[in-house]
Amino acid sequence: MWKYLLAFPATPGFIAIAALASFSIVPQAQAAALMGFADSTMVMGEFGPDYQEMMANYSATVGQAYGVEFMRMRDKNDRTSTISALSYTNLLKRWNFKGGQANFWFTGGIGESHGDDQSGLAYTPSVQFDYETTRLYLLGKLRMVRAPGMNFDSASVQAGFSFYETGFDQTQPWFVLEARTMSNMSPAFQVTPALRFINKNYFMEVGMTNPFTPEDRMPRVNLMFVF
Repeated sequence: MWKYLLAFPATPGFIAIAALASFSIVPQAQAAALMGFADSTMVMGEFGPDYQEMMANYSATVGQAYGVEFMRMRDKNDRTSTISALSYTNLLKRWNFKGGQANFWFTGGIGESHGDDQSGLAYTPSVQFDYETTRLYLLGKLRMVRAPGMNFDSASVQAGFSFYETGFDQTQPWFVLEARTMSNMSPAFQVTPALRFINKNYFMEVGMTNPFTPEDRMPRVNLMFVF
């Protein structure tokens, strides 16, 4: 299904349709980070006008997951590139604290790229550190996205807070602010304030990139489901 979604132009209408499609194909889920619990499947997606990414992985054991990822980017020169890859995720370290948890992750993908100019082998290694309590959230991530004639390396930081604590069966709203740089994108530096909703059954985030710069303003939707 994802390859057909990638064939459509990345308009705000496309973003809304893709989000609704994701809701309809996934039954039950639980909020998680880069993988679900043992013997679970996670589906994730990010949808914006110039950048879309969809991932699915299966957690064979606690701390390791295998899957696939699809990416579509439109760079600052209006050239379109896509990457299809097999992915591997590893929870390298977890720290448990009273009322909180920190994680250090490695994720990498190897696959094939297709672009307006060149195609070939693509690789997407990344490392991520995150810390979260029931009220606060911090994240830092470095990622390489490389292929012949392609460089979409990125660095991002996120910080957020929940508006109030909730029970396990209730949806918890968060405010999250992200700053991200991505090579060869326009704009290269992006700031995105967003509202995030976390439930044991889903994770959804709706934001606006560079909201105070009209020429760079872009909607963004992130989704995640575990089942």
